[in-house]
Amino acid sequence: MVNQVSASVKSRRPGGRTAEVTRRVHDAIIDLLIEGGVQACTVKAVAERAGIERSTLYRRFPDKWEAIIDALMARAAADVMPDLGESFAQDLTSVLRKLKTTLESPLGPALVEVAIELRANDGADYPRAYFDRRMDQLAPMFEAAIKRGELGAHVDRETLFTSAAGPIYFRMFIAGRPVDEEFIASIVSSTCWLHCSPSAAAKLSLPARIA
Repeated sequence: MVNQVSASVKSRRPGGRTAEVTRRVHDAIIDLLIEGGVQACTVKAVAERAGIERSTLYRRFPDKWEAIIDALMARAAADVMPDLGESFAQDLTSVLRKLKTTLESPLGPALVEVAIELRANDGADYPRAYFDRRMDQLAPMFEAAIKRGELGAHVDRETLFTSAAGPIYFRMFIAGRPVDEEFIASIVSSTCWLHCSPSAAAKLSLPARIA
């Protein structure tokens, strides 16, 4: 089922009028999430905000969660994709800075609510589909690092990214403390020392690893 959900969302490559309708649906969902959270994203509200018939929305997105995931991934593609630089450390720093900016925006709390609601859907495959889409978007960062010899070809991408992004969510939403450049730098340093090849890590101008 996970693959079916992921494939369903990935298969959409609209153009022309379809692209315009999709953009309006995405914008409507993001606005509603910010204004009222997941509960505000009813089919009726999304269709009215997007200026389309509910039947049109149903044809494009038979399930509300597919529409929400698609909207969030479209926003992530625009706001959180890495600006590829000369090293994995630079790329990961770019991703974490953009993640911080997004989580500090009005959309941040809504993203956390979406994650909680997705997890609460017992038996649903949407949490997996959501994360699969996110990893697909980050693939260029990992592939560039592998090509440069900084990461092994079989690096566990999910574990690496989870260990890098997780502390930002915890610090902001659990500890209630600010995420500054020093904190991001410490995450990048630890991640690179743990996952990059020793020779590559030594060349990244990172703080010395504690024995």
